[in-house]
Amino acid sequence: MERELSEDLTELESRWREREREWGRRLGRIRLGVEPIEDQLARYRRTTWALMIVPAIIAVMFLSLFSVFGRPDIGLSIVAIFFVPMILFAWLGYKKLERRAAAYLGERARFEDEMRRAAKARDETKTAPGPA
Repeated sequence: MERELSEDLTELESRWREREREWGRRLGRIRLGVEPIEDQLARYRRTTWALMIVPAIIAVMFLSLFSVFGRPDIGLSIVAIFFVPMILFAWLGYKKLERRAAAYLGERARFEDEMRRAAKARDETKTAPGPA
C-alpha cells in the first residue's frame, strides 16, 4: 500500500513537471520559480503603463501639431491609426498574461493540495497499526 502511494506521488510529480514546462511556454515572459509571479506581473503592469503614456504624449503632440495648422482631422486619423492600436494591444497583452498567470497559480495550488493529501495518506499508512 505504501509502495503504491509513493508511486502515486512520483507519478504526480512527473505529471506536474510536464505541466510546468508547458506553462513555462504559455507564460512566455513570466519566469517560473525565479521570483514571485505577482512581482513579475507588477513589473509588466508598470511597463504597460509606460507603453501607454509615451505613445499618448506623442499622439497629443501630433494632434496639436495638425490642429495648429488647421487640420485636426488628419491628426485624429494618425492618432487612431498608429497610436490607439499600440496602446490597446499593450493592455490586451498584459491582460492575457495576467489571466494565464492566474490560471497557472490555480493549477499549482491544486497540485500542492493533491501532494499534501497524498503525503498525508502515505504518512497515515506508515503510522497505522498493521494486522497482528
